[in-house]
Amino acid sequence: MVGVEAYKILLQFILIAVLGGGVSLVYQAFNRDADLKAQRARQDEERAMALRESRQRHLRDLAEQYNVVKRARRMLRAQALAYQPGKAERRLRVAKYDEFLQVVLDAQLSLETMSHVIGADAELFPTQSDLIASLGVAETYLRSLITEYENFLPSADPGGDASVDLVRLPVLADFIGPYSESVDFRERFVHPIQRVLGAMQRLAIDAVLHAAS
Repeated sequence: MVGVEAYKILLQFILIAVLGGGVSLVYQAFNRDADLKAQRARQDEERAMALRESRQRHLRDLAEQYNVVKRARRMLRAQALAYQPGKAERRLRVAKYDEFLQVVLDAQLSLETMSHVIGADAELFPTQSDLIASLGVAETYLRSLITEYENFLPSADPGGDASVDLVRLPVLADFIGPYSESVDFRERFVHPIQRVLGAMQRLAIDAVLHAAS
């Protein structure tokens, strides 16, 4: 009888040990799965945050370059144009032209770089083909201004008070002309940049709303 009771106790002990070990293994597996899910969630959040910050940085950079070009345009109108009494033709002060076209050159290079960066990361801007196309139109327009500048400057009088007829620089003339008459400036720079800015703003807002939900 003692042997039977001892056998029962031994079986109960084995059963408890086996069940306890099984529960422990299940618990450990559950914890590992929960840890992996939490780790993936943290990684996803970090990636989403990095994307949001990168998009916002590109948005700020583009807005800054857009304003730089518009400021250069206004400064050219204010400081580079000269009028001669009795003559309808406007003249351009070469020194100021040189000064502000270097600013435009920097903006053109920034747009070119931004286009390459956006094209290299499909996750950064899902609509990258449309953005690159619009950036390309704007960058090409600025490059046409720079090409005209590079072709003209070597033949210009280097004197501090030198000036030339604006008609010799038709691309610049459109750039600094009245907005309603500056067709190329509007269609090839302002409108494309505004499209890109709008798309970037929408992506930035969507990312913030998604993070808050």
